[in-house]
Order: sequence, then C-alpha cells, then structure tokens
Amino acid sequence: MTSSTLLGQVASNPSIAAVVLCLNEAVNLPRSLASLTWCDERLVVDSGSSDGSQKVAIQAGATVVEHRQPSRFLITEQRNWALKNGGLRSEWVLFLDADEEISSDCRKAVQAAICQLNAPDGFELTPRYWFFGRWLKHTQGYPNWHPRLVRRGSLTFEGGVWESFPAGRTIGRINTPYEHYAFSKGMDDWLERHRRYSDWDAERILAYLKSGDQRALGTSRWLRLRAFTSRLWPLRPLLRFLQKYVFQGGFREGWQGLLFALMMAAYELITVVKVIEKRRRMKGQTL
Repeated sequence: MTSSTLLGQVASNPSIAAVVLCLNEAVNLPRSLASLTWCDERLVVDSGSSDGSQKVAIQAGATVVEHRQPSRFLITEQRNWALKNGGLRSEWVLFLDADEEISSDCRKAVQAAICQLNAPDGFELTPRYWFFGRWLKHTQGYPNWHPRLVRRGSLTFEGGVWESFPAGRTIGRINTPYEHYAFSKGMDDWLERHRRYSDWDAERILAYLKSGDQRALGTSRWLRLRAFTSRLWPLRPLLRFLQKYVFQGGFREGWQGLLFALMMAAYELITVVKVIEKRRRMKGQTL
C-alpha cells in the first residue's frame, strides 16, 4: 500500500454516505449519528440488536437495515456487505463505529479530501482514543491508521476483524482525527467484548502454530508482529504491558495510561489461559 498526499485542484462537491455498524449500541448511536448529519445518507447496519438500537437510529433520522453474519468478528464482511447491498447512492462512503464521532474539524478534512481531483479510491483515518476523560495519545500509539473512507464501487475491505485495504493500492491519509470512546459503556461491556476477542485470538494463535501459515492469524494488519507474538504466546501479557506503558509512552498519561496498559495485559493473560485450555481439551486432558 502506498500513501498519497492530496494537494491537487478542487472538484465539485461529491456526495458522501456514512455507514455505522451496530450491535446493541443504543447508548452510543445518538452521538455517533449526530456527528454525521452533514452526510447525504446515513445507514445503520444492525447485526440483530436487542436493546432498541434500531429504534434509536430511526429516531435519529438514519436508514436501518438488519444483516446478521453467520458468526462473530466478520467485520470486513459486514462492511463489504453494506457497500454491495446497503442501497447506497453516494460516490463516497465513510465508515464509523457506533462508539466513534466525527468532529467538525475531521468533517472538514474529509470533505476537503474527497473534493480533490484525482483523489485515491480510499483513505485511512486515525482516532483519538478516550479513556476516563483522557486522550491516550501515547498509550494507544497515535496515529493508528484505519481504513474508513472509500469511493463506492472502486475499493473493498479485506483482513477479517482488523480490516485493511488491498495491498498495492494508492491510499490517502487524513491527518485530522476522529474521536473514539471505546470505554463508553463501562467495564462490564469492555470485559464482555474482550472475552469474545480472546476466544478469537486464542483460536487464531493455535491455528497459526499448527499450520505455520500467517493467513491463519485472520488479519493482514501488523501481520509480522502478530506472528511474532503468537510464537511467544506465553509472554503476551508482559509484551503487551511493555508495549503500551513503556515503549509507546503510556507512563506519560497518568493513572489512565497505567490502568489501560494493565487492562490490555489482563486481556492477553485471558488469551494465554484460553490457549492452554484449548490445547488441553484437544489432547483430552483435564482442566
């Protein structure tokens, strides 16, 4: 993938749609959708919420479609489904998660980017990750690029849970960040999500260790790093803490940086335990 800086002539204002993937996000949807009122279309793709998310989205003026994937963590597949089957008409499509928000500055940057002549077919954006009222700039390794803006019909996503654009395409980057409130529903929600993530991670680690094929890791993002830490899977809690708190500078961000680094180390510890559990089950050993 190559990065492009856009400094060309300005084209006429192209149309843009916003797509928000959703599963039980009634708490977050009002903020997310309110930040997207400038878009020509707002589409919520719901995966079968039971908390009234669809009603909240409709009340906010968004179009809602329900589409359930056959299993969890098919984020790339859900984004591609929305591009193909969401009934979108706009030239550009901006993807946002329900716990994210487009600031006014980010909106202006997105609009400026897609108005450039000869713009690339896709753009990566970076979030500001908020945790207990503090932007974890260092702990979360800002900037942390995510593929979020595509020219409809020209580009799709690949890579599983942590999606990416296809290799070899010229991709632009928008430096003005959007806002990410991943802890917005509190500790219980965070624990439940990371319990599910740890299941997925443990399965991918075991599949990679068995096959030696990096594709078994389920994503193309940070592939070498994921392969390295999968080979050293018993050390993942320590490695994650050192990454977040020491090497990326989480120690600069007070108690929030320390707490978040410890939480991510705890997540890796759960993953390690699940790898041990799954290996013993496969061998018919007791837990």
